[in-house]
Amino acid sequence: MTALLGIALALLAGAAAFAQGGPSLPEGSAPIGELHRGPNGEIEVMTPANSTVPGESPCDKGTLCVGQGQPYPTLAAALAAARDGDTIEVVAATYRESATIAHRNLTIRGVAGRPHFDCAGLALAGNKACLLIAADGVKLEQLEISGAELSDAKGANGACIRNQPDMSFTLTDVICHGSQDGILSNGGTIVIDRSEFYDNGWTGQTHNVYFNGDCTVTVRGSIFRDARVGHEFKSRCPKTTISDSTFRSTHGSRDLDIPDGGDTEVYGSTIEKDEGGESEEIIGFTPESCRQPADMILKDVHIINHRRDAKIHNFDKCDGRAIYLQGVTVEGILPILQGNIVNQGYTLTR
Repeated sequence: MTALLGIALALLAGAAAFAQGGPSLPEGSAPIGELHRGPNGEIEVMTPANSTVPGESPCDKGTLCVGQGQPYPTLAAALAAARDGDTIEVVAATYRESATIAHRNLTIRGVAGRPHFDCAGLALAGNKACLLIAADGVKLEQLEISGAELSDAKGANGACIRNQPDMSFTLTDVICHGSQDGILSNGGTIVIDRSEFYDNGWTGQTHNVYFNGDCTVTVRGSIFRDARVGHEFKSRCPKTTISDSTFRSTHGSRDLDIPDGGDTEVYGSTIEKDEGGESEEIIGFTPESCRQPADMILKDVHIINHRRDAKIHNFDKCDGRAIYLQGVTVEGILPILQGNIVNQGYTLTR
């Protein structure tokens, strides 16, 4: 009886302490949303790819949706059903296929992440590329592409992306790597926006990107780096315009190779030359011909140079045509200027 009375008094004392602002439980956590469990009963981490309710597609209405459990299991299946002007959305996953895109103004877009077209070991479309553009006005958005390789007998120039002659295309937020060529183009109007190319250019005849023929190329906010042997960026186009982009040569050849001249403008970009590499030249202008007489302009460009023999080289194949340096700053070692180069602002910052 005495023990029971003691317990009762203790409980009353605790209640009085809470009433007077004594110890209390912490405030509850913010809601974390509905819990989801997989087939094995374990809690799943929800991502954009699996957060839709059963039967709901991650693709926009009116698009051809590619992915596991979607109307089209492969890109090839969606392309077979597509018409000019359609949009194909590809749910993020790895796809082991190579395809030819033969519909005008077609858009292929990654959704719920970035789908990866891994072509390693596959027969390439047209014996040319992982994705072969065979129609005008194609747009590729938010994709990763890799593994394009052809045997010596087939040219040893497999590309992530290649176009049939004069077919125009646009790349937005595309990553291309681990292929003999990143882009190998022949003519057309080409736009590259917020994309990255690396670990391409496996021989002296292949490059991170290579633009050829009667072409116009416009590059914005993109990265070209770490080619194995070839150039980071090579353009034979009559018109090449680059802005807000980065070029880094660590063991390949030139950062920028403009072999035949052409109207070339580089704005607000960074060009880096490492100590290693096949060539000491950061830029080579008209090393092969003057097929397209014009000037080259570097404006508000920042050069990071680690090589004592590095140079910006105008081969002067185009008589009277110059490389103009406007507001160019150099970090590291000041490169040698060779040939007709007009210094309108070229300074060592540190």
